[in-house]
Amino acid sequence: MNRQEFLKRLLAGLTAGVLEPVLRSAESLAAEKAVPRRPLGRTGVQVPILALGGYHIGRIRSEAEAERMIHHALDAGLFFFDSAESYQRGGSEERLGRALKDRRQRAFLMTKTYEPANRDAAGAQRHLEGSLRRLQTDYLDLWQLHSVQSPEDVDRAFREGGAMEYILKAKKEGKVRFIGVTGHRHPEANLRAIHYWDQGWKFDTMQMPINAMDYHQESFQRRVLPELVKRNIGVIAMKTSADGRLLRRDLLNIRECLYYVWSLPVSVAVVGMLSMQELQENLRHARSFRPLSESARNRLLSRLKPHADLSLEWYKRRP
Repeated sequence: MNRQEFLKRLLAGLTAGVLEPVLRSAESLAAEKAVPRRPLGRTGVQVPILALGGYHIGRIRSEAEAERMIHHALDAGLFFFDSAESYQRGGSEERLGRALKDRRQRAFLMTKTYEPANRDAAGAQRHLEGSLRRLQTDYLDLWQLHSVQSPEDVDRAFREGGAMEYILKAKKEGKVRFIGVTGHRHPEANLRAIHYWDQGWKFDTMQMPINAMDYHQESFQRRVLPELVKRNIGVIAMKTSADGRLLRRDLLNIRECLYYVWSLPVSVAVVGMLSMQELQENLRHARSFRPLSESARNRLLSRLKPHADLSLEWYKRRP
């Protein structure tokens, strides 16, 4: 080997020695920045573990700020958007529609129908038409029967001519890709919906409260979650901080709330956020998430047990 060849190889080796760690570091950084994704039940869709809550989208202080947050969330990998026609009388959907009208193909849009007095097919059809108009789209990725109140309420929705009959029809016609049920009052209502799933009324997802306080009282986690996992129905967690009361009473911080929920077999946690600061903080937690061990979850539950009180979960009040 002559001197020129020697120097050439030495330079190549030194360059590789410098660049390889840099490249590995860049790859690690990119991996850290990615929001983890999970299967949404049997749908075949992978969704981010964090979603922007629709009720709070309608409460953000200004239209411009809401749009900025929606775009930032989408660019950061939070492409699952929650809403409902009842939020701000359609205002949440309208904001999402305007913000995503030129980004529709990048978003996974979910909204809900709500008419507990009747739960009939005609009402569901009217709500779907309104939601599609406000969201400025011709289809939904996920449409859910909203806020089942009791087993009797579920029976009304799943009867012949009920709302669920039309929801299933809308899926068959391609107006919606997937369908689901939401409920935050009492586990018995959600379990009644699962009973209908077993009878052939196949829905894809269920949205319900999951947090560390829920475990101690009228628990969706203990009673409903195992049944959903058994059937591979996608689990959408909401009320992850008991509607903020675990935070306001200094019982847990937001990282503890989210890590607890993400350590369970849920697909995505819908979290209300009112500012860019809250969005960025929750993104950091999602990107850095590592599952809590069973002993860590149990310690967290033990801390909360002395404070168990349904006033912390006001939404579980019976209708």
